[in-house]
Amino acid sequence: MATRNKPVTTPLHLLQQLSHSLLEHLEQACSQALVDAEKLLAKLEKQRSKAQDKLHKASARLEEAAAAGKAKAQAKARESIAELEELLDTLRQRQGETRDYIVRLKADAEQSLHLAQGIGKVKESVASLLARREAGEAEAQAVTKPRAPRRPRVAAAPAVAPIPAAAPTRTRRNCRRCSP
Repeated sequence: MATRNKPVTTPLHLLQQLSHSLLEHLEQACSQALVDAEKLLAKLEKQRSKAQDKLHKASARLEEAAAAGKAKAQAKARESIAELEELLDTLRQRQGETRDYIVRLKADAEQSLHLAQGIGKVKESVASLLARREAGEAEAQAVTKPRAPRRPRVAAAPAVAPIPAAAPTRTRRNCRRCSP
């Protein structure tokens, strides 16, 4: 059983891995930044909503204090209203900044991914080059790979070495002394 050896890492393999991981990381970073910014915007909206509810309650307390003629309660309610209005202005400003940031972030992410298409092309080129190389190596191995051993041929009859003919024995006929 032959085990396949791990391919040797070449600069082309490294380039392919780096371009793949760069594209993957860039896409994840862009989407994560957008998700984080939208979460921040939702959080600011929630804070603004709570501050606005508090402002309505403080306004209601101010009206009650004015109707009751309580000067101290009116002053306290006015102070609370001023703080809440300042907080609302700050939250509105931060929401506007966050919306602007999201617009810029979307544009930057789109532009970055557009520019990263060049890296994608590099990755594809390297992949095709490596595929061609592997196909060439597989073809070379097929050509140089020894064929499976053939079955030995079974001979019909075992080859027997011919017995050398014995030297003719001398008979009277072929004897020189006996022949006339």
